[in-house]
Amino acid sequence: MRFGMTLGMNAALVGLALAAGQANAQSLKLLGSASDSDFDVPTSSVVTRSASFAGIGEPVTGIGLSARYTTVSGDFGGGAGPWPLDVEMTGITPDSTSGSTFTPIGGDVTIADFPLANGARTFPGGVAGNGSWDFEFGSTESVSNWTYGLRDVQYHLFGDAPSVTYSDTVTPDASQQWDRPFFIGGVSALGPVAFDVLEFTVDVSGVYEFESVLSSGSDHFTFLYDGAFDASQSLENLVNYGLGNGNDPFGSPRGTSSFDHLLMAGETYYFVTSQWASFSTLAASANSIVGPGSVTVIPAPASVAMLAASSLLVTRRRR
Repeated sequence: MRFGMTLGMNAALVGLALAAGQANAQSLKLLGSASDSDFDVPTSSVVTRSASFAGIGEPVTGIGLSARYTTVSGDFGGGAGPWPLDVEMTGITPDSTSGSTFTPIGGDVTIADFPLANGARTFPGGVAGNGSWDFEFGSTESVSNWTYGLRDVQYHLFGDAPSVTYSDTVTPDASQQWDRPFFIGGVSALGPVAFDVLEFTVDVSGVYEFESVLSSGSDHFTFLYDGAFDASQSLENLVNYGLGNGNDPFGSPRGTSSFDHLLMAGETYYFVTSQWASFSTLAASANSIVGPGSVTVIPAPASVAMLAASSLLVTRRRR
């Protein structure tokens, strides 16, 4: 995962690490959260905020942030910044131990508002979590007249948990079409295009990694929606996306769409795999969701009806 630890191993240990595979993989599960008021961060300075945590009974290995990013002042004419990708966050424990800097937290290469919700492993050795923490915010781009804001802020502490993988192979359904989003705040003119949607919940709150590898190696998009999904209102409830054309800001190769996101147990989410453009050839994608908990798929209404009919048929035959 992008926030995973860098393992210092020599070439003789690489084969052993590969053999261990998924069994040794670790994800970040949520241990505790604390709210903060809205605040602004001039990109040429560092802003420190504080929050208290209690009841943390496990070692803390990571920090996280949920907030609506907004550009307060910047290059509104050319869109050069600041971007949500520029946000930097460093956690400082109650005993004054600083973790590694968490960046990028998420976002895209626009000045549009972005719903950040992610976490990173910044204390791989584990630290105590109870008490007053400081969180330092800065920017990867320091420009004197640029300022970003964070709204509806929540800080998170995470611990390690064994990774659980959900995987599936999907092909966008040509019978259902939509005008997909273009980044977080616009709608693409390359549609309408076909899509597939997975409605699901998770049973453990934490950071989940989404990946979709298109079999053709060509371009495609994936999207995450929180709470509801309406194909005719493609920007409503959109909280994250993966750019699968090789221009992903996180370095994913062409044909691979990926992103990380903080999911909450019991919430309903929608993972949408979309055709890139109306002229793109439909192809299957190998999709996976990896995190600290299990994914429970909510069947589509048509599937529920088919299951009910099948159950009724079996009941009648048993009579």
